[in-house]
Amino acid sequence: MKLKTFIGIAVIAFGVVSEVMWLGVCFGTVVVGILLLIFAPGILFLPFNFFLTLGLSIIGLQTYKTNFRYNEQYHQQYNQQNANAQFYSFDDMNKYYEVLESKKSDSLEVIKANYRRLIKKYHYDSIVSKDLPQEMVQFAKEKTQSLNEAYAKIKESRKNGRI
Repeated sequence: MKLKTFIGIAVIAFGVVSEVMWLGVCFGTVVVGILLLIFAPGILFLPFNFFLTLGLSIIGLQTYKTNFRYNEQYHQQYNQQNANAQFYSFDDMNKYYEVLESKKSDSLEVIKANYRRLIKKYHYDSIVSKDLPQEMVQFAKEKTQSLNEAYAKIKESRKNGRI
């Protein structure tokens, strides 16, 4: 085991021990412990959080270095380019892929094939022609709309370089 890893684990272990001791002090006086638990739970877990962060940074699993520099000119250009672009949240896009029974890693051809297969299966015109109950027709209509929306959003997202 590397020396840095060993030292990092030792620091984390020391944090666990110090946390147990700190909780013993806080809850040794029950009133203080309960007040801290209610009003300032961060103080109760301060030793563990501190030593965990320190240990992980020694091991190298957690770094806070960044090369980010704010560039006002780039920010303005980005806002102008994307002023009219629609952004969809991660959850929305996942929902669209689920509706089309696809994955984000699928190619657009695979997604298109899934879309066509599902449209063929659920299109409300084919349901109406089978003389099925009105509830089925309504379901098919809603399903078709959701399939169309999902396919359009995924196509647009991929066209704009967002997956």
